[in-house]
Amino acid sequence: MNHIPTIDDYLKAPAHPKRQSGGTRAAGSEQRDPGQPLATVVTIVKNNKATLPQTIRSVLGQNYPNIEYIIIDGASTDGTLEIIKQFNDSIDLWVSEPDSGTSEAFNKAVSMAQGDFIFWLSSDDWIEPDFIKTAIRSFLRQDSDFVYGDMLMDESQNSARIYRGDKDYIKALRSGYPRFNFVTMVVRKECFQSAGLIDPAYKFFSDYEWVLRVHLNGKKGIYNDALVVHHRAGGIGESYSMESVLEHLRLLRKYELPKAKAMSAYLYYFVRRMPGYFVKLVLPGTLYKKLKSAMG
Repeated sequence: MNHIPTIDDYLKAPAHPKRQSGGTRAAGSEQRDPGQPLATVVTIVKNNKATLPQTIRSVLGQNYPNIEYIIIDGASTDGTLEIIKQFNDSIDLWVSEPDSGTSEAFNKAVSMAQGDFIFWLSSDDWIEPDFIKTAIRSFLRQDSDFVYGDMLMDESQNSARIYRGDKDYIKALRSGYPRFNFVTMVVRKECFQSAGLIDPAYKFFSDYEWVLRVHLNGKKGIYNDALVVHHRAGGIGESYSMESVLEHLRLLRKYELPKAKAMSAYLYYFVRRMPGYFVKLVLPGTLYKKLKSAMG
């Protein structure tokens, strides 16, 4: 059985020799409101300078007074780091260094977080000004270990699709093929201390595996439809490959969850796309691209 990483693992790990860092915490100037719970917002980024500024501004524009903002950059080479440095005096802590991927970067951020609550905001996403305040109020009103809401998928410049959070998330988790809005979750840091961090052994389903582990550790969440994350379409988890399918089935086998719903969804997906795969196989690359563009 592979080792589930812990916060202590990352606290004890030496810094990468190429590490760069900055922010107000690095400069020794921290300001906190002891009268309000501290919320840590984490952004993981690598070579994404196009959308990162909107993500950062949406965090800095929050109307909740006690937020710590941490950005972990995977040694970007496209100008992303220069953008981060432009916000140096407004970000609590940023670190830029090579890493093995998103899971390692996020685990590193959690180990550095000082907040009672942690929210992971992707560098492709953004939130409304009252998001963190709404989340904290949810925790204060109802005893829970995490809160989650809805995801607004920005599919194009003029269209968006709402993905509602499932109130019966436990049933969804145990179905083997849940539609759980992980990107909307705000989590008590204690969940990472008791259940462990993200398992980097999973490339496609690390979020699902972590939520399952949290659930099996007796933690409970609540749904709040006032929590909305604006999410841009695309990314590693929004297209299927044989590698991702096999990883999912391996996860279901590990936790002894049903496979029928997942297999049905994958079968439908691949059958629906089979004509496109065939056309791509037989047509020259340039002709295939022209045909695909013409068909919209």
